[in-house]
Amino acid sequence: MTRTWHHQADVVVVGSGGAGLAAASAAVAEGASVIVLEAAEQAGGTTRRSGGALWIPNNSLMRAAGLSDPRDDALSLMAHLAFPSLHDPQAPRFGISQEAYDLLEAFYDHGSDVVDALTAAGAIDLIILPPLGFGTSPISDPDYHAELPENAAPLGRVLTAQAPPGSFEWPGVFLADGLIAHVQAQGVPILLGHRVVEVIDGPPGEVTGVVAVHEGAEVLVRARRGVVFASGGFSHDRDKVLSLTRGPIFGTGAVPTGTGAFIDIASRLGADHGNLANGFFFQVALEAALEHGGAISRTDAFVFLPYGDSMIIVDKHGRRIVNEKAMYHERTQSHFVYTYNEFPNLVQIMIWDDPVMQEPTFWPWRGGVPFPGQTSPFVLTGNTLAELGDAIDARLQSLRGQQGIAAAVGPREMLAPDFATNLAATVARFNDFATTGVDLDFHRGETPLEPVWQGPSRGSPNRTMTPLSNAGPYYALLLGAATLDTCGGPRINASGEVLRPDGSAIGGLFGAGNCIASPTGQGYFGAGGTIGPAVVFGYLAGRAAAQRSVGHGHGHP
Repeated sequence: MTRTWHHQADVVVVGSGGAGLAAASAAVAEGASVIVLEAAEQAGGTTRRSGGALWIPNNSLMRAAGLSDPRDDALSLMAHLAFPSLHDPQAPRFGISQEAYDLLEAFYDHGSDVVDALTAAGAIDLIILPPLGFGTSPISDPDYHAELPENAAPLGRVLTAQAPPGSFEWPGVFLADGLIAHVQAQGVPILLGHRVVEVIDGPPGEVTGVVAVHEGAEVLVRARRGVVFASGGFSHDRDKVLSLTRGPIFGTGAVPTGTGAFIDIASRLGADHGNLANGFFFQVALEAALEHGGAISRTDAFVFLPYGDSMIIVDKHGRRIVNEKAMYHERTQSHFVYTYNEFPNLVQIMIWDDPVMQEPTFWPWRGGVPFPGQTSPFVLTGNTLAELGDAIDARLQSLRGQQGIAAAVGPREMLAPDFATNLAATVARFNDFATTGVDLDFHRGETPLEPVWQGPSRGSPNRTMTPLSNAGPYYALLLGAATLDTCGGPRINASGEVLRPDGSAIGGLFGAGNCIASPTGQGYFGAGGTIGPAVVFGYLAGRAAAQRSVGHGHGHP
């Protein structure tokens, strides 16, 4: 069939976040011509909204600082986090499948080289994420999972984009903009407003191009060697989130173009899928998610680490349900508990006292707690705990029926009749724990990172806990579960090739980032646990696509 191609390149990249831009950079480095197609009107994807960190094992910067990251220990750690129900430190491949092991192995073996190649090309400018001031290491703060026995390198894996002095922008802006500037300087066009809706098959069954929609018209783009999808997850497709994700999700910080188009496109080509139930999770101010049906735009609504030493999180019965200082990906999954035909922790309530509210220290993890003198429409207050309970109940009543992405404030999301009584008992029990320094219920403050990222504190002997004040005012914030993005989709191999159920590759089709079955599985390896693997596998996919001979996927003009 004769086609009129509107654009042609050796490699076509779909998506301009970290994975797509790394793929474009790698393909250019191999001498290939590249076109990047971006559905949004701004390049950078969700990477541009992020903290700009990359979790890279055994990276050259940590080695230069005298830190080692032994291979077997790192692979065991990643296997533990990605597949906790399978992990066995003594078993071959640590108990996981050969396919899963191969991907983790590729990440460890190539991660540092990819970062170094992008640095040498001038695409990125990274430093080890510096300590925030309450730890003991001058190099970095501990890893999210520094307490695990297989974590032999708890310092130095987290790299971050350098930000200009005095900047208050999230570093993801500088990471994305640096990659964008680099690929554009190499002559790579980034075509904005081009949503890819289909791929084009050549006679041998190989992918030879894509169909995009731009301003209502179809645009055919030829790929002489391969197509790399890096189009993000499906967090903004309500049906997919409800059907596939394993927990009730109110909101997402992913860019609105993330609707999982690659799942649909690859399915029509016979691709196998994996990891669809998982995402990268965090807690969000519930009302910020409800404002726009799940799309979160306010950065002060991201509750990565609940702020304050005299602060607790309770359920609708007024009982603590989680270690409030656990890292966000793990802590958020407490919302997914399902018992007796309901999600009892669907909406959670963060409560703190006036000393926390008046703490003036700048801290990146203040989340929903305003600075002194500032206000938030989401923060409730009461002069007593009983008054606070009344305010919470009234707010829940006002939100009834409002829906996020795949969860709603229903009739069961109201305070229980015994809330006030239980809350008083909960506060008394927590205050006893704070006095002794030992949280007998949830072990708050016992990992290496929790006391460090607590930030400013009056707590002693456990700096994550101080007794709540006996006098008000008190404050509360309603919390819901959210995704940074989903991380399931077509399965890939270590070169980024998309696979069929029998393990064979679909010729000319590659994927990386949040649109594929993430090599990280159920886990979140640490700060930069999304962008690190995305950039590494994006680079590997772009390189593999560029190295295909022009004879493959050439199509017919």
